[in-house]
Amino acid sequence: MRCMTRDRPAVPTLAAFAYRSPDHAPFFWENGPHAILLIHGFPGTPAEMRRVGRVFVEEGWSAQGVLLPGFGVGFEALGDICCSDWQAAVDEAVSKLRRAYATLVVAGNSFGASLALVAAARQPVDGVILFAPFWRLDSWLDRFYPLAARILPRIRPFARADFSDPKFRTELMHFLSDIDLDDPLLQTQIRQLELPTRVLGQVRCAGRLGYTAAGRVAAPTLIFQGRNDPLVRPRRTQQLARRLPNLVSYVEVDGEHDLVRGAAPEWWQVEQTLRAFAAYIVAGSKH
Repeated sequence: MRCMTRDRPAVPTLAAFAYRSPDHAPFFWENGPHAILLIHGFPGTPAEMRRVGRVFVEEGWSAQGVLLPGFGVGFEALGDICCSDWQAAVDEAVSKLRRAYATLVVAGNSFGASLALVAAARQPVDGVILFAPFWRLDSWLDRFYPLAARILPRIRPFARADFSDPKFRTELMHFLSDIDLDDPLLQTQIRQLELPTRVLGQVRCAGRLGYTAAGRVAAPTLIFQGRNDPLVRPRRTQQLARRLPNLVSYVEVDGEHDLVRGAAPEWWQVEQTLRAFAAYIVAGSKH
């Protein structure tokens, strides 16, 4: 006698929930003759840059948030992307905005700051804003990367995830929408999520190129750094700042690595400084 089997309902994968909110999509807000290009970090999307973009829009600027290749809903292909692909996307966006607007500022968050520095060294821009600019990681993986990449071709960044940690849950909700973080099945999927180690190598490459390019960036530059940032240490950002020929201001505030989201206790200071910098750049462009 042949047994009858009933198809089990398909279990949705993590990709079915990741980056599905419209906030993760690229954006372009037309609002005036001055423009700012906003470059997200790793493993972020334009969502993290929207608050900064709104500050500039309120000051009469147009704002564009780019989605870098392999990020957002396309993150499963991230392992096939190279540092040069990210830089090409930024360079193209800078070139297009440069032709269309009288004034252009490039702003980058974390590893996006390195991409901004390289673009600003290659093409004329009127200002640069760096949030927690990543250029190297203080970890064993950075020091021994070539060996680590051979020994560990894939890593599980969330293998030891603590789902009772409020900070960790908040970070996950930045890119996972409409999910139950208490679901054991989804917790297992998150813990088993793998990332090719070569991706970290490409991010590392972008950071080193940004650090090298910093000495050739002539545009006025503004830096924001969180005092309690566990990923980009203030001493590393201060080291980068000393390479910049035209550093207007280095602003260190209470906060961690997500300053652009407006969650820092001193966001008001970040916002006021951004508005003052926007006015400074516009005034300079008139001379």
